[in-house]
Amino acid sequence: MNKSIKNMTLRERFESRHISIAKYARAYGVDHAILSKVLDGKLNGSKGHRGGSTRKIIAQLKADKIWIGKLPWETTSNEEVS
Repeated sequence: MNKSIKNMTLRERFESRHISIAKYARAYGVDHAILSKVLDGKLNGSKGHRGGSTRKIIAQLKADKIWIGKLPWETTSNEEVS
């Protein structure tokens, strides 16, 4: 039985594309450990650490339609910065 894309975890969506974590990370200039932690939900880019690598790879995952929904650091209309 196939899961709906929306019901898959981030890692399941990534793996369904049959892409190597190491090759994907290398293609976008980040460490494969960072990508792996993002896929496991351990890093979300909300703190802005690691020289922006986490945010960079999450933005790329969103562009590739693997990341679904808003990016963790995007503000909502109620959280506008003054």
